[in-house]
Amino acid sequence: MFEKEIETFEKIIRSNTIAQAPVVSLRNILESNIPQNVKSFFRGEVEWLLYKERVLEKRSVKFNYSQQDIQLLQEQMDMLLVYNFSFSSQEFSRTLERCIHFLFNYLCRPQWTLESFLFEESYRMNVRELAIKFRSCTEYNYFWKILEKHLTQKGKNELSKDEFIKIIQRIDAEVIKQQSAEDLARMTEPFFAFVNYIQQYLYPVDDFTLPVKALMYFFDDKKISSIVRKLTAFREQGKKEITYNELALLIKESFMPQSFSLEEELKPQKKEDVKIFVDPEFDAPKIVISEHERKQIIQALFHNAEEEFKSLVAKIIETDSWDDASLQLDHFFTMNDVDPFSREAIIFTNALQSYFSNLNQNGSYS
Repeated sequence: MFEKEIETFEKIIRSNTIAQAPVVSLRNILESNIPQNVKSFFRGEVEWLLYKERVLEKRSVKFNYSQQDIQLLQEQMDMLLVYNFSFSSQEFSRTLERCIHFLFNYLCRPQWTLESFLFEESYRMNVRELAIKFRSCTEYNYFWKILEKHLTQKGKNELSKDEFIKIIQRIDAEVIKQQSAEDLARMTEPFFAFVNYIQQYLYPVDDFTLPVKALMYFFDDKKISSIVRKLTAFREQGKKEITYNELALLIKESFMPQSFSLEEELKPQKKEDVKIFVDPEFDAPKIVISEHERKQIIQALFHNAEEEFKSLVAKIIETDSWDDASLQLDHFFTMNDVDPFSREAIIFTNALQSYFSNLNQNGSYS
């Protein structure tokens, strides 16, 4: 899909860094005229290499390495070691190939790429390791900012790959909930800018484009099936490339209608149409929802399997908090290919979230 761009990008980076030299230092790479995401990746690779060397380093307990002055000197020495690291021609080629592979995948499918990139050497990673790895991820930096805050709040020092996948999916879902159609289009700007940087070396163009298929991957990675369907229809019309402005218009057409539920949910309902759904297996009422909407949810999300609906509700309300419940709900949506921004999914989510909000306010239902 990006064969020409990949070949051209490699030539651009090589000519502006090592060229025909036998070696090149990281300092020279960082000072060269190349994109920042490439510089960040090379630096991240060197910092990771040094970190692994430090982990294997044997230190006597007789010396106080935790003393503040020593730690400061250690950090300064590590910085000099990183900046003056030298890549041989072969090492540079291997790292550049890895860099290009990472960038094209990360910009196109960030969630999918992070899963394999971060945990390629181990099933578990500590906070320090995650921080170093994320330095290679210049774009979409909200992932690390929110993840770091989450780990601090939870007092966690490490994550398993499975835990990370759940959290990263939740981060994207929460970020997307707060976006307008225009904001959602702007999330693709790093991808457009990266490919546009390369395209201008290939041929003169009036308006930069991306392959429609690449953007289908991008929004599929974010589980926004409504936009994927719209892009699929766009591509079936024989349009394999799309401009940023065309994409922004397409997102407005496909994404904005999904937000109608905010207005719909604020509309006053007829009193006789609202009831408390009660599972006969439980004494306490569970979620407040209209009978009409309940039937729509069961039909749209559960394919008319009412027992599966009841089972999921029971499972979710047994969790300790909305944070835990929302992870259960996200898992259900993902495993059953449910569009979380469909009308029924939003109403279902709002009803469950209201249950936990009321529970927190009242302590329990009566």
